[in-house]
Amino acid sequence: MNHTNQLIHETSPYLLQHAHNPVNWLPFGAEAFEEASRKNKPLLISIGYSSCHWCHVMEHESFENEDIATLMNTNFVCVKVDREERPDVDHVYMDAVQQIHNSGGWPLNCFALPDGKPFWGGTYFRPEQWIQLLTNIGQLYQNRFSDLEQQANELAEGIARQNYLLNTESATTNKTIDFSSVFDLLFNAFDSEKGGFSGSPKFPMPVVLNFMMQYSILQKDESALIMVDLTLKKMACGGINDQAGGGFARYSTDSDWKVPHFEKMLYDNAQLVSLYSSAFQLTKNRLYKEVIEQTIEFVNRELTAAEGVFYSALDADSEGEEGLFYTWSAEEFNEVLGHYSALAGEYYEIDAKGLWENGRNILLRPDSDDLFAQQHFLSADELSSLTGFCRARLLKARSERIRPGLDDKMLVAWNSLMISALLDAYCALDRIEYLESAIHAANFILINLKRPDIGLYHTWKNEKSQINAFLDDYAFTCEAFLKLYSVTTDEHWLNEAGSLASYVVQHLYDSDSGFFWYSENNDKQVFTRKIEIYDGVIPSGNSVMASVLNTLGIFLHNSGYSEKVQQMLLSMESRFTRYPSAYANWASLAFSVVDKQNVIAVVGNDAVSIIKKLKERNLFSTMIFGSKTESNLPYFENRFVEGKTLIYICSGTYCMAPVESVEDAVRLLSGKD
Repeated sequence: MNHTNQLIHETSPYLLQHAHNPVNWLPFGAEAFEEASRKNKPLLISIGYSSCHWCHVMEHESFENEDIATLMNTNFVCVKVDREERPDVDHVYMDAVQQIHNSGGWPLNCFALPDGKPFWGGTYFRPEQWIQLLTNIGQLYQNRFSDLEQQANELAEGIARQNYLLNTESATTNKTIDFSSVFDLLFNAFDSEKGGFSGSPKFPMPVVLNFMMQYSILQKDESALIMVDLTLKKMACGGINDQAGGGFARYSTDSDWKVPHFEKMLYDNAQLVSLYSSAFQLTKNRLYKEVIEQTIEFVNRELTAAEGVFYSALDADSEGEEGLFYTWSAEEFNEVLGHYSALAGEYYEIDAKGLWENGRNILLRPDSDDLFAQQHFLSADELSSLTGFCRARLLKARSERIRPGLDDKMLVAWNSLMISALLDAYCALDRIEYLESAIHAANFILINLKRPDIGLYHTWKNEKSQINAFLDDYAFTCEAFLKLYSVTTDEHWLNEAGSLASYVVQHLYDSDSGFFWYSENNDKQVFTRKIEIYDGVIPSGNSVMASVLNTLGIFLHNSGYSEKVQQMLLSMESRFTRYPSAYANWASLAFSVVDKQNVIAVVGNDAVSIIKKLKERNLFSTMIFGSKTESNLPYFENRFVEGKTLIYICSGTYCMAPVESVEDAVRLLSGKD
């Protein structure tokens, strides 16, 4: 390789992909800002991630081009950022581009003053566009600096202003929320034929689907569950779900769930395991059980490190072509499956509905295995054996291909989502190995990513923990630890969650807005600090942290936490009631609060087994905790009776007389006021 730049010293796979570009890339940090100031050059901040297809395209077209690189090096100090490693940087520059264009995406390319304030930006540029833009920006910086400075100040003020719109929203009280109207907004946007929400591309949106499932149960509205069920079936049978190897792609480029954007992200698969686990508990649909098991098999096989924690992503591309690794020509398919290929080809829609482009097929499956089996005079077991055999053969043949790139950094937030997913799958399917994997990964976080000051690091790679954690790292980790405590009754996990929550309140809470900053107060900020409240494909750190504080506030009788949650929900009410698809996790939390959340406290030697039976019911808006021994925690104090395991149904600080069977506990819950 003829070129090596400063990215060669980084651990991020995305940054290392650019380490041999002729562009003199620097990592985001003090050195880049100092050089821009010393040389009086604008910063060119280019943000992407390792599995981003268009990031690869722009690298190949522009960043590997000697002439373009010379233009970049001459006029700019060039900075490469992995958005997954530095989401705080991505947030503020994405906000800038969205203010300029009302849209954004990756790669994200921002031009900034030496102090980091952006004055222009965009996403992907073709080489000729990029050359023209570089030339124009270079000339403007030399000749009209004051204009660029004014625009940079206006953009920075606009970004900062968003943080302080939160406490100006008017709200009445959570008790008056009409959740049926909230649901109607989602219902009206639903695709009743193909599932999901109308249009393309289609993202799975597990946060929204979880709210709809919760609404169905608490409001006894069958239509909401029908919508969720249709979506989960269509996704499970579509190309977005890897029919050979398990695991979901990031989104479907069409409205049929057929053609995926082939990258696979840990955070998608973790949340979908949790979603399908909840759906299985409600429906007992064996398709959902298969999806859970096959998705976890995929994570174990392809995204799990030797240390038992989880890598971030698999690329969409291999051999320079998107989806090549996952698709099949009819000839390849037939060669692998031999005399089974005719029946299997019909099952997987080869050269029929599955045909994509360049003669290659995306594996699909029928909407109903039962109907397919009947049509071909097979029993359900015979069809299951056939598809299991085919998946194994296809997976083995595929493993001999050149693989997509692996982003092998470990992110705390995404690992915590996977820990929660394994616990949800354990509760749904009773597979002890899922619980063991969750405990192992959680212990790894405490041993390797907990700082001496109690805070966390954000990422781990090559035995290095670096970059202070962000709000979603703390929020998702607290959530996972609370789930671990609920499942195991081990107070160690409650104490760890409580310690981290206390740290977050101390170092990230903004008393002016009543929300949490994305980054810690002892971190050097980009040029402004952000408050993130939007629930997208991943719920916002603020909504998850509010849920954590709600749980701790109720369970530990911590009124300070409960008051913070009420303040956050009041500030968010006008948003989640008008735009539930963008604030679905807030809506879920508000629904739980309005529904008079109960606590089930199980006290006695058999607490773990009883909790397990209760969790099989998937009782929305109900916290379940237990203790096998005497405990000073509020709901357990003075309630341990030797030789008995007692179940208390509690609301607020009041608890009903205890019962000893799961059936009696569920009966009491269903008859609550």
